[in-house]
Amino acid sequence: MEPAVKEAKVSVAEPAVKEEKVSVAVPAVKKKDEKVFVAVPAEPRAGQSTLLWALAHLYSSRATTIVLTHVHVPPQMIPIMGVKFHVSKMSADQVRLFRMAERQQVEEMLDDYIHRCSEIKVPFTWSLRVKCEKLVIENEDVASGLIELIRLHGITKLVIAAAADKQYSKKLNKPVSKTATEIMQRADPSCKIWFVCKEKLICVRDKEVQIAPSAAVGQEVARLPFHHKEDDIKMEMGFDHELEEARKALEDLMSRALKESCRRQKADEEVAASLQKAKVYEELYLEEVRKREDLEAALARADREIAQLRRAFGQRNTPTECKL
Repeated sequence: MEPAVKEAKVSVAEPAVKEEKVSVAVPAVKKKDEKVFVAVPAEPRAGQSTLLWALAHLYSSRATTIVLTHVHVPPQMIPIMGVKFHVSKMSADQVRLFRMAERQQVEEMLDDYIHRCSEIKVPFTWSLRVKCEKLVIENEDVASGLIELIRLHGITKLVIAAAADKQYSKKLNKPVSKTATEIMQRADPSCKIWFVCKEKLICVRDKEVQIAPSAAVGQEVARLPFHHKEDDIKMEMGFDHELEEARKALEDLMSRALKESCRRQKADEEVAASLQKAKVYEELYLEEVRKREDLEAALARADREIAQLRRAFGQRNTPTECKL
C-alpha cells in the first residue's frame, strides 16, 4: 500500500508595485520684449513731442523698450578757422578726427534724450522706469537711413514726426516733411508707422494709410490706398531735378568761394611776410643810424682832443722863442 502524498501549496508573495507621480516643472514662456523705435532729430527739443506721444500711447509695461533712432548725416563742408572746406580738400586724418568729434556729439545728444526720457512720467506706469536704448546710423539721406534700419533690424513699429510742430493744424492729415513722405512710400509694409505732430496723431501707415479722427473733424476715418498717381511722380521727379540743379549750383558757388578764400589767405600771408621784411629792414636801418651817430660822436671827441693837444703844444713853444 503506497503512502499518501500530501500536496503542499506554496504561495509566493508578489512584490507590490507602488505608483509614483512625477511632476515636471515646465518653464513659463517669457514674453518677448516689444521694441518701439522713435525717430528723433539732432535737437532734443525738436523731437520731444514725438517721444512724448510714443511714451503716452505705445509704452505699456516692462516688456516695452523705447529705441531712440537717429540718422546722422555727415556734413561735406568742415569749418576751420571760420572758413568751411570741402572734405575732398582735406587730409584723411583731419576728416577722421572731425567725424570722431561729430559722433561724440551725436552720442551726447542721444544721452540727453535718454535722460529726458527717464524724467518723463508715463500714465498708468508711474512706478515703472522707462527702458531706453539708442541706435545710430550714418547715411547721406535721413529717409534712406531709416529705411535701411527698418530692413536691417526688422523694425515693426516706428514713430516719426509728420511735420515740424510749428506746422501743425487741425486740417493736417498726412505727412508734410519730405523725409516722412518718403518713408511712407518706401518703407517695408511690415513696419507699422505712426506719424505724429505736436503730440497729436496725424495718421498711421499699416499697409493702408489711416487718417486719425482728430485730423478729420466731423468725418469717419478715411482709408487711402498706398499709391500715387503718375502726375505726382512726375512732379516729384521734376522737383528732384530742380533740387539737383540747385545742389550743383551751390557746390559750384562753394568751390569758387573756397578758391577766393584761398587766394585771399595767400595774399594775406604775402602781406604779412612783406611787413615782416619791412620791419627787419627798419631795424637794420636804425642800427646803421645808431652806428653812424656813435662814429660821428667819436670823431667829434677826437677833433676836440687834437685841438687841445695843439693848444697845449703851442703854449709850451711860446716862452722858449721869447728867450732867444
